[in-house]
Amino acid sequence: MLRHVPAHGARSGPVRPSDSHWLALRQTLEHCATRVPLYRGIAAPSRDLEPAAACRAALARFPVLDKAALRRAFPHGLVPDGASLQDALRDGRIAFVGTSGTTSDRVQVLWHQPWWDEQELDGFSIHPLSARCVATPGYREAVLTTPVCSGNLCHVGAVPMAERVLDDRLLFLNQTPDPALWTDKDVLRMADELEAFAPHALEADPAYLAFFALRLQRLGRRPWQPEFIDVSYEFPSRRHLAAIARSFAAPILDAYGSTECGFVFMECAHGRHHHNSAWSHVELLPLDHVDGLAGVARLLVTTLRNPWLNLVRFDTGDLVRPLEGPCACGRDDGVVLASLEGRSADLVRATDGRLVTVRTIDKALARQDGLLHWRLRQKGAREFELDLLGDGTASPDAAAAAAIVGELLGASPRVRCVATLPVEASGKFRLAAALHDDLAACVTA
Repeated sequence: MLRHVPAHGARSGPVRPSDSHWLALRQTLEHCATRVPLYRGIAAPSRDLEPAAACRAALARFPVLDKAALRRAFPHGLVPDGASLQDALRDGRIAFVGTSGTTSDRVQVLWHQPWWDEQELDGFSIHPLSARCVATPGYREAVLTTPVCSGNLCHVGAVPMAERVLDDRLLFLNQTPDPALWTDKDVLRMADELEAFAPHALEADPAYLAFFALRLQRLGRRPWQPEFIDVSYEFPSRRHLAAIARSFAAPILDAYGSTECGFVFMECAHGRHHHNSAWSHVELLPLDHVDGLAGVARLLVTTLRNPWLNLVRFDTGDLVRPLEGPCACGRDDGVVLASLEGRSADLVRATDGRLVTVRTIDKALARQDGLLHWRLRQKGAREFELDLLGDGTASPDAAAAAAIVGELLGASPRVRCVATLPVEASGKFRLAAALHDDLAACVTA
């Protein structure tokens, strides 16, 4: 419906306007400006301009919304004038749902399940395989990620399988916050449940599924083969995907979204991420002025058609690289990404001053035999530590990894081959971070 909308210096590109998208965006901005307390005082889009021009002008009046501002606004600043928060909570129209917060920046949002379900279905329609599967009568899905919170559902401890199945269609497998603590019994229990439930799809955090696949291989257990796997929740390392592919023959599709913004991008059959443009508006703010980030952009999202959670220009904290030119799949009704680059909070700085994304580091380490998982920490301008976790097929080559990362960053890291890597408090794994500096501030200045 649109490929890109230039606003506040946003990267321009081929645009295929859609009246339905612009009208939905104008309606959202009018609603926010006139009824949502968080945005009170901001002028609504002009009715004297055609919708696209009116929306561009109006977006420029809305500030970028970060998580700190969202926390301050929750909940009353988000509730539309004339709506009763207590009544909506009481009758189940909404719920309070907390995000996991990869870097300890958790927030709560107003969760409206019907909106989520509709936009998720549209997101899955982007790939022909997932589109066909989710339309199957009796479609079932299993989920493998942190059990600490999936929405507001927590399954830590010995929770019977029946209590982890929702509406006979969704099974939550994991009950242990750190996959390093899985026993053989835990792994076999999840494999048994997966086989008994026989889901069409497996939705997974790529790190958790990689650990699961590795443990299955060691136990000699072949798992249930779903029709497709969609990885989400955190950055999909190439080493994680390689481990998954050794146990699962199903195609692995990458879905990008968040609790705050919904299902924003889905991978197509050609490996590009297409915007689920009926349900959000995205802005890509170019970072060509930042050394090392040419072609990379910040991702801002405005949610559409959600009667309860209206976020305008929400800073996801993620960096992306837009695709130059059309996608080979032929779909041209939204922004297309060449790649997801990782979080801005996970940037590291090379010794020559360049900022380096998680994807760049991950791509450099992708061909390392025997490597399941890596973690890079920058402790100073020339001080790096690289932890390597093996996949059991061979021992990671510490010297080769040090040389690869050293060439990329300008200084060789101290390398350790480790037996485990700690999970963050969020239940996710943070692949890279500059512990001595807040490099995320460099991309928001």
